Amino acid sequence: MEAMTEEKILSFFQGCIPTDFSSRTQTQADRILRLFAKVREELLQELQKIEGAEFKLDTWKRAEGGGGIMVVMSEGDVLSKTNVDLSIVTGKLPMAVVEHLHQAAKMTTSLDDTFTKDHNFLGISLSCVVHAKNPHVPAGEFNLRFMVMKLNNGAEVGWYGGVMDINPSYLVPEDATHFHKTLKDMCDKHDASYYPRFKKWCDEYFFIPHRGETRGLGGIFFDNLTSKEEGNFNFLESCANTILPAYLPILKARMCDTFTDQEIAWRQLRNGRYTEFNLMYDKGLKFGLQLPGFQMETLLASQPPTALWGYKLDPEPGSREDELVQVLRCPREWA
Repeated sequence: MEAMTEEKILSFFQGCIPTDFSSRTQTQADRILRLFAKVREELLQELQKIEGAEFKLDTWKRAEGGGGIMVVMSEGDVLSKTNVDLSIVTGKLPMAVVEHLHQAAKMTTSLDDTFTKDHNFLGISLSCVVHAKNPHVPAGEFNLRFMVMKLNNGAEVGWYGGVMDINPSYLVPEDATHFHKTLKDMCDKHDASYYPRFKKWCDEYFFIPHRGETRGLGGIFFDNLTSKEEGNFNFLESCANTILPAYLPILKARMCDTFTDQEIAWRQLRNGRYTEFNLMYDKGLKFGLQLPGFQMETLLASQPPTALWGYKLDPEPGSREDELVQVLRCPREWA
């Protein structure tokens, strides 16, 4: 795989940030891009060390504006499907997407009064999803983003959002505690209200209504943090720098555990739940599907490599599988 240094990444995305945005937005975008490029390299290096092999590199450009750099590992010795993606999307958006962003940004003005004719938009995102072969390793999902919309009056509204969560097949309380405590400690350095607020938001967001359970053990989910406040960038930066310390110790501790065919079969069922949520309820996936020219392989890379559905395959009461389901139906406070 060709090494993508920070400078090569910046060169690849050169010209992707529209010049008709304000100098302030362009400076912010450059700052975000440099942060995401740095963290991308750190994630990639650590995951490649664990796998003992390099990931496949794929770059793509979007005719409507923007592009992305994706690295992916499929069917490795440790990682069954894992990706790290850095992308930029710009240009005119379909009205359905504009309506979604209008609601997400909590704007009080009408759509006609708010957005320019061309719906000028800029989005930068860093995503990392880890699915390991060992069913004792929880899947990890991490996504951080920066979005800006240009308004009719010439002003620009920008905000940060993100999610950091784990999705185990088996409940390991010390892993859940480590993950949540790491996130809480990070959040508390910025605002004591962040962790309880964003943890609750995460549990509610990743709820599967037709199953009556959450997708996993959660973490934090946040959106609509205005980019005008320097403290919000600092929080986003802290989130980016917390991905590895929150998740890597869990991955390393469980990846060599012994497991059975029965445990693999149960993990396949949990993968089915993961897929159900992503395809039916995940707003980020729906957002991407509505964007013309967005590479579908990148958009769907978060899906587990295999999944299983059966008829009424409820776990035996009191089993380890049932222990997880009970927590998914009634989320706990781990930190």
